[in-house]
Amino acid sequence: MAKYCVLGIFVFATIMFSTFSVLSALQYKVGDADGWHQPDDNNREMYETWAGNIDFHINDTILFVYKNDSAIEVSKPDYYHCNETSSTVAPKDGSTLFTLDKPGFYYFISGNLDHCNRGQRLMIEVPDPASNSKTNAANSVLSVMGFGMWCVHLMLFLI
Repeated sequence: MAKYCVLGIFVFATIMFSTFSVLSALQYKVGDADGWHQPDDNNREMYETWAGNIDFHINDTILFVYKNDSAIEVSKPDYYHCNETSSTVAPKDGSTLFTLDKPGFYYFISGNLDHCNRGQRLMIEVPDPASNSKTNAANSVLSVMGFGMWCVHLMLFLI
């Protein structure tokens, strides 16, 4: 009986760890329910506020949903000057998905430069996991210890 219990726990742990790695990347809709649009004149920082409330990670994706507009990834200078000339062609199909595939800053603007000048632009920072190695190591140890304690309780319950 104990042999099957240990085997069951091993299988369960394997499934849980593989699930955590798949679920670690998240998708965010820019602007939440409001989507990607020109902000009101009294709320030009809405996208800065939106991004500031999220902890982005490598491989997260951001989805821009819009009507009669576009979302373009640009360089830092182009972001601050609302310049789209050095970017690729802007898709205008109603939604654009970008993957945050490395640490650093990402800059996005509306393809409508008037909208960009009125605050429709977004800067996102994805932190480098290596720079938080002490915090990550401590959290990993606590997570493993917590999972280990959970397994012990499960074994005691099943025996």
